[in-house]
Parts: sequence; C-alpha cells; structure tokens
Amino acid sequence: MIIKMSKFSILLSVFLLASCAKNGHVLRNELFSLSLNETLTAVASVDYAGQNLLAPGHADRPLFNLQFRDRNEGGRIVQFDASQASAIQSYMRKNELIVDYGGFDGAELSVKVFIRLEQGNRLSAWNIEVNNGTPYLLDHIDFPNLAVRNDLTATGGTGHILWPAQEGCLVEDIRIREEGNWLRYQPIEYPFIGWGGQYPNSTQLQFMAYYNHDGGLYLATHDDRCHPKAFNFHRHADDAISFDLRLFTGGAAQGVYTLPYAVVVGVFDGDWHDAAAIYRDWVENSEMPLPPKIADNDALPDWFFSSPVVVTYPVRGVRDMGDQTPNRLFPYINAIPSIDRYAEAFGSRILALLMHWEGSAPWAPPYVWPPYGGEKIYDDFVNALHEKGNLAGLYASGIGYTLHSNTDPSYSMTDEYEREGLSEVMKIAPDGTLATNGVCAGANAQRIGYDMCPANDFVKQVVATQISAIVKSRTDYIQYFDQNLGGGAYHCYGTEHGHDYGPGRWLVEEMAAIYDTCRTIVDRAGTKCLIGCEAAAAEPFMQYLMFNDARATINLAMGCPVPVYAYVYHEYVNNFMGNQNGVSQMINIEQSPMNFLQRLAYAFCAGDLLTVIIRDDGEMIWDWGGSWTAPGPDPDQTVQLINNLSRWRQGAGKDCLIYGRMMKPLPVEGTRHVPMITRSAGREILFESVFTSNWMLPDGRKSQLLVNYLPERQSVTIDASGQKDIRIHATPDDTAGKIRESGKMEVVLEPLSAAMITFQ
Repeated sequence: MIIKMSKFSILLSVFLLASCAKNGHVLRNELFSLSLNETLTAVASVDYAGQNLLAPGHADRPLFNLQFRDRNEGGRIVQFDASQASAIQSYMRKNELIVDYGGFDGAELSVKVFIRLEQGNRLSAWNIEVNNGTPYLLDHIDFPNLAVRNDLTATGGTGHILWPAQEGCLVEDIRIREEGNWLRYQPIEYPFIGWGGQYPNSTQLQFMAYYNHDGGLYLATHDDRCHPKAFNFHRHADDAISFDLRLFTGGAAQGVYTLPYAVVVGVFDGDWHDAAAIYRDWVENSEMPLPPKIADNDALPDWFFSSPVVVTYPVRGVRDMGDQTPNRLFPYINAIPSIDRYAEAFGSRILALLMHWEGSAPWAPPYVWPPYGGEKIYDDFVNALHEKGNLAGLYASGIGYTLHSNTDPSYSMTDEYEREGLSEVMKIAPDGTLATNGVCAGANAQRIGYDMCPANDFVKQVVATQISAIVKSRTDYIQYFDQNLGGGAYHCYGTEHGHDYGPGRWLVEEMAAIYDTCRTIVDRAGTKCLIGCEAAAAEPFMQYLMFNDARATINLAMGCPVPVYAYVYHEYVNNFMGNQNGVSQMINIEQSPMNFLQRLAYAFCAGDLLTVIIRDDGEMIWDWGGSWTAPGPDPDQTVQLINNLSRWRQGAGKDCLIYGRMMKPLPVEGTRHVPMITRSAGREILFESVFTSNWMLPDGRKSQLLVNYLPERQSVTIDASGQKDIRIHATPDDTAGKIRESGKMEVVLEPLSAAMITFQ
C-alpha cells in the first residue's frame, strides 16, 4: 500500500493540528480531536476530555463502504470499501484534511474524503466524493463507519445510545433488540425498510448519539433538503456497537458524485437533551421546510387547541386479521353512547378514530370510499358526534395497491389492475421485478398487493379522488397515510417512472407533491380537516401532516422511548399517542401492570394528545391488536389519570403543552424505578415513578410538569437553585401558583395526578 503524506508542519495553526502520528492522522482543536488509523482507512478515535468515545481496538470498520448495482445483471450488488484502496494520498487545505483513495482492483474508481475541524467548534464536517468510472450505478454510501463502546447501563456501564426512530429511543441494553421476536436488526437494504431506521420515514430526524460519564458523541447529517438515508445500530463485537449511517444517492451514474450535504461528527456534555439541542440549533438556522409555529398557524382547526382525547376502535372484527364480521360498534351510531360516556369521564372532547370502516376491505388501499355500509349511516354518525362537540376521524392505508384482501376474501381488484395495466405504476425492485417492500402486504398480512410509486400521475389522481370524497363528509381528521410511515415512501428502482434508479431526493419531492395536493383540496373545500400519517411526520412532510399517530411504543422493542421529536419540533407539530400497536407483543402485560398508565403519562409529558383503544362493548383494552377477552387496564385508575391530565392540558398547562418549546428539565430526586418487562427474555426497561418535562414559552417563562401515574402519593424533590419567581401549581385550576424560594423543594404528588412548577 502506498501512503503519501504532505508536510503538515507548514500548515499548522495555533488552534488546529494535523499530524502523522503512530495512530494515523489527527485533527485537533482546543475542544476535541479526531484520528484516522495508520493506513487512513478507518476512524481510530474521537477523543474528548482525554477519553476516546469510540470502542478501543475496533477501528476495523472501513471509513466508507460503496455499494453499486449492475443494471445489466439484474441489479447485482458490487461493493468497494476504503480498505481495498491500494493508493492513498492525504494533504491539508486550510482547516480541512483531504484523503484520496485510488487503486481499487479492477475498477475505474477513486474517492475523496474531506474532514473539516475549526477552532472553537465541537462539530466536524465530513464529506465524500466518488469518481465513478465503472459501468455500475452507485446505490448508497456507508460513511463514516463508527463503533462505540458496548458499555450500556443495563450491563453495568454508563453508556446510552440515542436513536432517532419512532420519535426517539434510548437504548440501554443491546440485548433487548437482539432477543426480541420483532424488529431485530437488519441493514436498511431492499426489501427491508419500514421501522428499521429509514429516513424520511419512521425515522423522522437525522442524528443519533452515544454518551457515557466521559462525554457524548454526536453523529448527524445536516441536510435541509432531506435526502433519503438510514440511521441504525447493531452489536459489532461483545465490547462494541456499530453506528450505521447509510446515504442513498439516487443511483448515481458515471462521473463525479459529491454528497450534497455535510455529515457531522461532534462531541457534547450531558445527555440526550443536549444532543437534541445541537440538532435543533442547526435546524433553526437552516432552510428546513418547517410549518409555522403552532401559535401562528392559521391552518389548524379550533378543535386542535381543545386537546381532545382520541378513542380508537374497529367497526368490523377484533384485530387486523381474522374474522371481519361487523361488531357491536356497527352501525357507526352504535358507538355514540360509549363516546358520550368517555367525554364525560375524561372531561374532554373525543376524537373517534375508526378502523375497519373502509368500503373496500380493512387495510385495503388505495380505495376506501364510500364507507362500509354507505354514506348515509356514516353521515348520521358524524352529525351525532358534532352535535355534542366531538370529532370524527378515519384510518386508511396510504398508497399501497390491493389485489386481494386477506381480511375480506370477497374484495379483489385484479380486473382493474389487469385492464388498466397498473403494474406499470407499482414500485420496482432492483432486478426490474415488482417490488415486495412496504407494510402490511403479503400472504400472511392484511392484503396481497404492491406499493404504488408516487412518481406516477395515477397515484396522485387516486389519492386526490379519495381525499376529496372524505373531506366532503365533514370528517375532522383523515389518517389516509397510515402505513406510509412518517409520511415517507419505500424504495423504487423503476426509472421508467421518470425518476432515478433507487431512493433519492425524488422520493421526497413526489410525496410532498401528493401532500400539497391534499392541502389544496382541503383549502378549496373551505374546511380545516387535518391529514396525517402513521408515526410522527418526518421533517420534509411536517408542513402538510400536522397531526399524526405517534409510535413511540414501537421503541419498546429496542429500549426506552424518549421524546426527541417533541424536543426539536413540538412548537410546530403536536401529535397524539397513537393506537399503541404491538405493546402486547413486546411487553409482558401481566408483569407490567402500570404499563398503560406509564404510556399515558409519557405521552402527556411529550406534549402528545392522549389515546385509548376500546373493544365493542366500550371497555378499554391495552393496545390495538391486544386481547379483547383478557382483563384490560384498571378502568377507574385510567379514567382518573386521563381526567386529571386532560384538565392540565386544558388549564394551567395548556400554553406549554400546546405551544411550548421543550427544554432540559430541572433535576428531580426521590423517584424509584417502575420497569416494564419484555415478553421475549424478561428484560427490564426502566421508567421512573414520576415523569417530567420542561417547557419554555416565548416570554421566557418555563413550566416543568411532574406526573405521578401511580395509585399512591409520592413526594419528590426538585432542584430549582438559581431560578427566579418560582411558583408551584398544585392543580390545573391554579394558574397563579404558590410562591416558593429558590433551591431544592419538596413536591407532593397525589395519586394519578400532576403538578407544575413555573419559573424564570
């Protein structure tokens, strides 16, 4: 191997050093340093405060991996990585290290890597340029490949991993994901996508982090055009966990491809709040296409600000699969007594969010209208809801295409599919066949069919027709894009659709065009109906999808949910806590009796609206898809907690929970652990007995909420040292609060209730 290095000594400055040391190249400023290994083919260290935040001895992951596809051979994969380069040169240009990689055996290929570290900056900017002279198309780049220590807290260490998927997950035990029967690690590669880390999809944000008692490592893409990529993690070795950052290129052909955004590697002190603050600071100084802040958003309906509780249920069958005979909640009007009862019990308006209402078949996109049983009986239901101030919402299933329904065998669209030649608008796999990626499709799922490619006019026309019909019904909320997780779409390699080969910026543009059409339809109808998706909307789609089915509980398959999405974006988007699908598969309900109360308290502290799921006798169940015959959550405790939290959201906590900017909370002492127990291996996911969140309003005043979800009184201590004008609000009606002195203070929390501390 040939390694040529420039004379760094003439390029040194007082704040930045690039050297050829025993461990390779080092970039250093007064805050931290980065080093490559001796061969310049891997990242050796990220040193902060005298500690290497990477896993020592595991600089064996190549700095970059390139994956190409050979279209002439059915999308055959061809790969190269940094370790295969036989000629490497490096040099400095101002504050930037540049490394050239060439001599890839049998390939006309060269690569440049750029790493910039400036004075006084805890963040370094990385980029990569690929000069492709091969006959292959560049599918994706893995860069930079980093491995952090496997010293997580569940096995005696102090480490944590922050993963941005499903609104935010804190990983404290790598074994939970490895031992589970759902959502085990797979690389983000066709056909596996969905919940695994795809952005913009159910992974809504573009950063992840690792931190322990020595400090924190921040890894992000600062990309305000939101190109597709993936963030993931997996065990690399017993003592190391890989961070997987996969950057999709839209099938870049021969010539020079330069990554059109920066990859950022940096360091920080603190916990996940501090990592999220770095990302939020970048967002607010970028060109990210944000909606107006909620306080300034005229497109939001009045009911949004009244914080209804979502009550969701099917009108046919019991679960996603199995018998779909109409249950006791059909005709739709049959649910009104239950809706009225919950409205009174919760002290709140109710948004009735229906499943299995489609006139096609349950979960059989794209055709859903007219509703099952006809428009007349649905209109009667909407009228009855509206008469008492309640609201109507509908689930649907996005831009899949159903050939045959597995939930209703009588439903088939084969004739239309063949007559209209609709195979031409379906997503295409890398080998040119019809793609099998997507959600809820397959012989063992709800339907047999394909996902449509959003680049086709047919898809846009179908969505417009369906949304137009539903809007006319005076439905208040349409989650038409359930199964388009985060509002995103899945991979398509069908260049005959007029787009690039594989996932690229075009995916974002085409989905945004669909959502913009939906917004135009709503505006022209003179309504303020909200449209949403499954999981919180990913960044490029937030301006269109402003109320969504949060999926934080999916993270119970990996670790502990944390409200990272709300920390960054709550001022712009409020969501609801979702139908809780999958909890019974991941959590041992019997050994975790507080789990539903915990989920309600978590959602409240995240600023999400609350949700309950009911069966056809009107009683609450643990989660969508859970048993209708097993005992459900304690109804009295659940009602008491929801009633109290609803009053806070409508009373003294309204401004912060609707409009607030999430901040790092003041320290709370005196809590204890109340674990949820995983179903697969009996692992503990630790939750505190009191949940808390801190919010800042535009006038600078802060409000910290504390929720006691246990059916017993708790006393905790909160440290308000250095704060001013401290007041404690014991009830949601107490807007003035009782003045307290600065310092540590005791707060007594009644069972199944909350309290709030305000301060400057």
